[in-house]
Amino acid sequence: MTTSTGRPDPVWPRHINEIPKSIFVDAELFERELETIFYGAQWHAVAHEAEIPAAGDFKTFDLGRVPLLIARGQDMKVRVLVNSCTHRGTQVETAVCGNRQEFECPYHRWLFATDGSLMACQGSEDYSPGFDKKDYALRELRTETFHGLVFATMSADTPALEPYLGRTARTIGDQIG
Repeated sequence: MTTSTGRPDPVWPRHINEIPKSIFVDAELFERELETIFYGAQWHAVAHEAEIPAAGDFKTFDLGRVPLLIARGQDMKVRVLVNSCTHRGTQVETAVCGNRQEFECPYHRWLFATDGSLMACQGSEDYSPGFDKKDYALRELRTETFHGLVFATMSADTPALEPYLGRTARTIGDQIG
């Protein structure tokens, strides 16, 4: 068999614990993994609530190639936001962690609240008549918390977290809870 690029599939050894080294540098396989695992119907542990205990606390994290901004809002809710300005796509927060009352895009200075909503943007009075700040909030991922662990998924098709975790939920509860 061959891959879609015409390269032969890697030859897998007889022993299950032996992995062909070529798969670790296979660009096509990496792209499939990004789509299937990181951007597909999977839950990913991206933070622990203890990392962001106070209103305005945040941390950044990369899920595959997608930069995330995990922030505790002024309402104390933890949100996982795509760390990409809805104006021109620039990464909004560049620090690894910290505390902010708002997030300011370094490109055109758009200001986002800790809940991801667009608070202000320079020159908006000159934008098209249909411009509405409500339409430009940072994208929020589906998020669930389990024993303090913050999980996020990029897919609407991912089942609820506890059923998804299955027997692992009990192990996590025993270890953390």
